[in-house]
Amino acid sequence: MSFWQDYKWVILFYSAIVLLVIIFRKKFDIQGKIIAMYRTKIGLKFMDRIGTKYSETVKLLGIVGIGVGFVGMFAIFFMLIKNLIELLTIPKAVSAVSLVIPGVKIPGSPVMIPLISGWIALFLVILVHEGSHGIVARAHKIPVTSSGIFFLGPLMGAFVEPDEKKLRKSNDITQYSVYAAGPWSNILLALLCIALITYVFVPVNNAMVNEVGVELAGVTEGYPADIAGVKGLMVITELQGKPVRNYDDFSAIVKHLRPNETVKMVADGKTFTFNTTAHPNDPLQGYLGVLAKNKPKVEPKNPALWYRIIYRIFLWIAELLSITGILSFGIGLANLLPLGPVDGGRMVLCALSKIKGEAKAKKWWAKISLFTLLLLAINVLWPALKYLGYLLTTVVSMIF
Repeated sequence: MSFWQDYKWVILFYSAIVLLVIIFRKKFDIQGKIIAMYRTKIGLKFMDRIGTKYSETVKLLGIVGIGVGFVGMFAIFFMLIKNLIELLTIPKAVSAVSLVIPGVKIPGSPVMIPLISGWIALFLVILVHEGSHGIVARAHKIPVTSSGIFFLGPLMGAFVEPDEKKLRKSNDITQYSVYAAGPWSNILLALLCIALITYVFVPVNNAMVNEVGVELAGVTEGYPADIAGVKGLMVITELQGKPVRNYDDFSAIVKHLRPNETVKMVADGKTFTFNTTAHPNDPLQGYLGVLAKNKPKVEPKNPALWYRIIYRIFLWIAELLSITGILSFGIGLANLLPLGPVDGGRMVLCALSKIKGEAKAKKWWAKISLFTLLLLAINVLWPALKYLGYLLTTVVSMIF
């Protein structure tokens, strides 16, 4: 398929966002010529109510967040360095860090965050992140002047603006708490999503469906199943006259097969008959030449339309929770990087100011931020850099 066919809705969606920002540009505050900020008072009363009413609980959670924040900062920084070393020393290494844009495949990977679910999840993550900054600020009696959204091109973000002068005059624990609140709340949100999926959605899903077979991830070319006409993505429902409902059923039958044994397999309602061959790694084990998915193929227990609609909605909510958890954890850690104006960078500046004084702290902060930015850029842009290096090598080899 062409690029336009693959990404036409994504292109139209992000183009519409850019167009709307341009049309209503007078309502935005343009920062640095590339960031469009729209300030509001939305949510300020809610932050004030929660931060004031539950101030002691919020303060306690904020203190815990400080520890989590610094541990997370060292963890993500160490991961970036480790990943960079692997990229430079292991030829086939793939970057573990990438820019995630809903609707667009992650570079070097077939994985993609769905456009609509991704944006809803991203909105929830940002809402929790920025709202937490405001709630912790109000718990420490620091005014919050505004909230709002911003656009960097087609990419959306949000912000909450505490009174910076009063925040900087506060003690270091208060500053750390406010800065760490966003990433800490993202990590808590990720844990909540994991708990809901594990203890609510998985059991409910199991109660709503029947396991009906094993889907094939692939078929090895030239081996018995392939020669017999078995294709990838087919669903095996019977093997050797025994029902196959899940991977355990499939595996239990396969492990007793011997070379040159006749096999009868029912997949997608068709019966395939062929003889096994010897397993490449075990000459005494029969081999089909198929790769089965560990996750069983399932169908709703009730075939009624209303039941199937409810089940589809249930699956969508489960998907949304999964995406929210993944994005929340990733965004939380990313915001802990010791980089410029992000939360981790501001925590580092605060710590350096207490240790070295404000003047020296800013110089060290600038150096640390620059190093982190370069480290992050290389990790994120590695696929492009690797491809550019390949092109340069090819051109040089052609010339010389």
